[in-house]
Amino acid sequence: MLREPGLGAPFRRSLSLMSMGLLGVLLSPAPAGPWGVNLQIVPRDGVEVPQGAPFRFDVKAFNDGPEEVDIEVRLTLRSPRPRDPVVEFRHWDITVPPGGAAKAAVSVTPAQWFAARGRFRVGATMVGEEAGPTLEFDVLDSPVVVPKFQDVTAESGLETTLGKAGCAQFSAGAAWGDIEGDGDLDLYMPLQDEAARLWVNDGAGHFDNQSGLRGADNDGATGMAAVFADYDNDGDQDLYVINDGPNRLYRNSGSGAFVDVALQAGVADDAAGSSASWGDYDNDGYLDLYVTNYKDCSIREGEADRLYHNEGDGTFADRTLLLGPPEATAGAGFQAAWFDYDGDGDQDLYLANDYLTLVSEPNRLWRNDGPGPLGGWQFVDVSKESGAGWAMNAMGIGIGDHDGDLDLDFAVSNIAGNVLARNDGDGTFTDVAAAAGVQRPTQVAGVNAVTWGLAFWDFNLDTREDLFVAAGSLGGAPSQPDELFVNTGGGRFLDLSAPSGTADPQTGRGVAFADYDRDGRVDLYVVNQFGRPVLYRNVTSTGSHWLEVRTVGTASNRDGCGARLILTIGQARMLRQVFCGSTSLGSGSDPTVHFGLGSADSLEELEIVWPSGLRQVLPRVAVDRLVTVVEPS
Repeated sequence: MLREPGLGAPFRRSLSLMSMGLLGVLLSPAPAGPWGVNLQIVPRDGVEVPQGAPFRFDVKAFNDGPEEVDIEVRLTLRSPRPRDPVVEFRHWDITVPPGGAAKAAVSVTPAQWFAARGRFRVGATMVGEEAGPTLEFDVLDSPVVVPKFQDVTAESGLETTLGKAGCAQFSAGAAWGDIEGDGDLDLYMPLQDEAARLWVNDGAGHFDNQSGLRGADNDGATGMAAVFADYDNDGDQDLYVINDGPNRLYRNSGSGAFVDVALQAGVADDAAGSSASWGDYDNDGYLDLYVTNYKDCSIREGEADRLYHNEGDGTFADRTLLLGPPEATAGAGFQAAWFDYDGDGDQDLYLANDYLTLVSEPNRLWRNDGPGPLGGWQFVDVSKESGAGWAMNAMGIGIGDHDGDLDLDFAVSNIAGNVLARNDGDGTFTDVAAAAGVQRPTQVAGVNAVTWGLAFWDFNLDTREDLFVAAGSLGGAPSQPDELFVNTGGGRFLDLSAPSGTADPQTGRGVAFADYDRDGRVDLYVVNQFGRPVLYRNVTSTGSHWLEVRTVGTASNRDGCGARLILTIGQARMLRQVFCGSTSLGSGSDPTVHFGLGSADSLEELEIVWPSGLRQVLPRVAVDRLVTVVEPS
């Protein structure tokens, strides 16, 4: 690290800079600086990259002098637009021996920060001053359709702000649900310092807050998260609200009015909650509930989570011990997800834990092994043997078949780099985030990325699931723009965050996903703590086709949570699962399954494997519409 005079070791060295021209011809070496040091920036794969791809180059430092040199090089990126800020994206701290050299392999993805295409420039500075000529390279059109989003928060009637959160109150989410059964998605958002919002959709793109009128204002509680689900199978959407304190279960009367029945139902968990997930782990036709708790700042330990079994009579029984001793769920948990990772027809459970100094519990994966020999239920902790028990600052979970091999992969948000867990098909997972292009460990030089809610959806309707990741610092600064990675196939993604219009630098937390206007394009509601939540309407211009499927269970749970859908177009097959609160962070996305179909205007068949085990095949389903599929009795 370079140190200035009077701050330790003496300031001893300087630096000059060389670069390569656009044709890749190395310039003649510039005269060495006063201490015999010069620098070269050399492209690795030419000087053109498609938008969203990283530009790769080498930085080489040469020391022609007789003494060892300590230097810090600060690499910067300039966009073609003069008004855009200069981004300092990498610090390189090196020691160069006398007469020797040092080299670093570097990459930079302009679309992380800039929507522009054209000629960009990489430069270097030392002690705040430019250190020579720059290396220019061209950003070309993206090879994929770039998803485009517009902020429609104000015109939709959803304007609100979130105040400061208390100690350890990092979760903040929202939930989509059709509370009246009128086909229009409504939006619920708990707040930490005032009454919750229940925005009712008028069907014309506008929402009206009716939380008090509907009996769901959370009555002064410190709200953290929420998710809708029909837990009593009566055909309407009920609502579970997670608080820092007693949680609430709002039963829907059938007309969109709610009554809190948490105490009677046995799910008024009184802890520092962060999220909840619905899933029928024993396939008895009733949704069970996993409540993830974080930690109380007054104690050193994390708070144990709760696994509640739905008894089918409006009550729940605590079955947390099925997952092992109390410490098995006592980490600082953020999000849990029900998904069938091994394809055996039952819901397995993954838990994302924040790995803290005082609460050091890694992530956990429980394999659901079904009924036990004595009539109980068997969950087996396979965290280590599966390779999925990472010790990390895990916050949110996204699940999808990102590589199209018909098994479910998942992503986990983190500090200093997302994880992308590829399902290897043999019960194990491999982190491929760096190779896939979705890791993004830093936001700018010296600032680790801090990411939260995330999920896979096909935002540009090209048949491949993309990944949106909310980002936000712990206290509101420095800025942490949200991330959008577009799937190019073959397990690779392009970072098209800025061109998409979603690279908001606020403090993102939970994200609730839904096609709220039913135009076939998935929209986003991003909950920004310490600021303004945003409704992003997907306005991607594409001639591609789509299909949305709403599942209605009969023998299975009414929402069809956990159902697996496989759609066939020609030789291509796509896998999706119905999720009920298991993805993102503290948020309930619309459980409607969404398929982008690309240019295909017809499909061969849609196969649904229901939680009951029933396999249903629908041939030649019409496209460009929402279809409701009822499980055959």
